[in-house]
Parts: sequence; structure tokens; C-alpha cells
Amino acid sequence: MTELPTPIGALLDHSTLLAMWGALILHWFFPLPAHVSPLTLWRRVALAIAEKVNHTEDHESQQRLAGALSLAIMWLTIAVLLVALKQLVWTVWLFDLLLLWFALAWKPVTTVAFNVEQALNRDDKPAARNALSEILNRDTCSLSPVGIAKAGCETLLAGYARGLIGVLFWYAMGGGIGAFLYALVVQLARCWPTRRHEYVDFGLPAAAMLTVMDWLPTRLFAVLIATGLRFNQAIEAIRLSGNQWSVNGIGWLLASSGAKFQVALGGPAIYDSDKISRPTLGGVITPSSLHLAILNQQLRQKALIWITIQSFLMWFAHGLL
Repeated sequence: MTELPTPIGALLDHSTLLAMWGALILHWFFPLPAHVSPLTLWRRVALAIAEKVNHTEDHESQQRLAGALSLAIMWLTIAVLLVALKQLVWTVWLFDLLLLWFALAWKPVTTVAFNVEQALNRDDKPAARNALSEILNRDTCSLSPVGIAKAGCETLLAGYARGLIGVLFWYAMGGGIGAFLYALVVQLARCWPTRRHEYVDFGLPAAAMLTVMDWLPTRLFAVLIATGLRFNQAIEAIRLSGNQWSVNGIGWLLASSGAKFQVALGGPAIYDSDKISRPTLGGVITPSSLHLAILNQQLRQKALIWITIQSFLMWFAHGLL
């Protein structure tokens, strides 16, 4: 009679799962510090290139072409190097583990969200603004406590979606290389945000590529968030207003979470002293530190469900192949 494999034995036999869980555990206990992360170096290179080739006085089409060429040269160069390097490594699963560890970025976001929550509970607005500025891609100096809580909720959602869910999705699709290349696109979109005047055209190719790569994982995660209490309201909110957001996948997340927790998300935001109009999504309750704490807890639970489901699907697919 054939013995059924134990969970540990099955994990050891499935190197892709072993690498995924190893990277998740490593990131949870030892998140890579920003000053030694390859993504930090990538951001510096991206900003340096943009400074050289992005000229706001050029025609819009020229700026977009410059952005597309910069994206292609940077991203494809790393892709080719990683594919070539993978042929030389002795232990492929360890190579995948390291790349996935480099790509994961959700733990620092949850830590910052907790610090913001604690600062708001103490009514310490300067500390809350300072903590939020570590992960928010816009100015926080003028944010009120409500604005801080709302921005914290939105950033927490984006952090889970792009720092964990999207990374794991592309790991399932393309291994460690796929996960790392996705993380590089996320960083480019943050370095060249189209909401800022100087990047409105130059950053468009990177934003478009991220939108394509985000399309499926963010929508699946939005539906997963909707499950449970107020499921029908969350799905209806996604249907009615999820596509109003400039980045549709994030719009689904905001609509789903806002309706589920009955909290108002979105609305106008200030980028470089310019007030940008954004649609309001979700419920009608004003966000507070309590909502930030609840959202952080709920997203952690939903992320664990995602990881469990993905692990099973990868294990099942491995058995078929």
C-alpha cells in the first residue's frame, strides 16, 4: 500500500511551494531593510534616468516614447539577466526564494499602518503624518486625522495588493523571476506617478503596464475581501463604482473594502500642491484609527486565505504535471 505523504514531505517534494513558504516566513520575520533592498537601487536608477530623458517641454508623444523606451530598456535588461543567471545556479528553488523575498513588500506597510493607528489613538498628528510619509507617495503635512486614516486605509489596501497578492500571483505564473519583475514595475509606477505634472506622460507606459499586470490579481483579491459579512453590498459597490478609479484594480479594492466596512475611501487628494479630483468609493462613515486597525486585521486574514488557496492550487497543478 502506498503511504500518503505528510504535509512536510509534500512541501519538500514541491520545491516551488518550498521556496514560496520560505520567502513568506523570511519576509515576515526578516523583512529586507530599504537601504539594502535591490528595489531601492532600482528606484534610484529610475529617478536618475527620468532626470536625464524626461523633458516636460517636449511634446506629449515624445515624453511617452521616452517613458516607454526607459521602461523597456530597464525592465527587459533585468529580465534577460535573471533568465541567464537562472541557468547558472545550482539550487533553483533557493534562487526563486531569494527573488521572492526581494519582491515581497507588505510587512513594512502593515508595520507603518500599526504605527499610524497608535499615533492617531494618542492624537499625535505629527507622528502619524511622519509614519505615513514612509509609504505614501504624496505629501502628508496638511493631512487631518481623517485624511491620515483614509490615506492609511488606502495605502494599506494597495500595499497588500501589490506587496503580497500581486507578487504571489506572478510567482505562480513565472516563478521568482516573474514575482521580481512584477515588483520592478510597481516601483517604476511609484517613481514616475502620472498624477504628478512632470510624469503625466512619461510615466504613462509604466502605469499602463502595471494596470495590465494588476488586472486579475487585484480583482480576485477584491472579491475575496467581499466574502463574508455584507458580501452583496460589496459586490454591488464593485459593480457600480469599482471602475471609476484611474487604476481599475485598486478601484475594485477600495469599493469592496469601503462597502464591506461601511467606510468612505477615495475623494480629493493633494499631489505637489495640486488638488487632484478622485471619486469617493465605499460607505459613508468617516475613517478613523479604528477602521485602520480593523482593515489591517481583516486583510491579514484574507491574505492567509489567499496563500492557502494558492498553495493548494500550486500543489494540485504540480501533481498534474
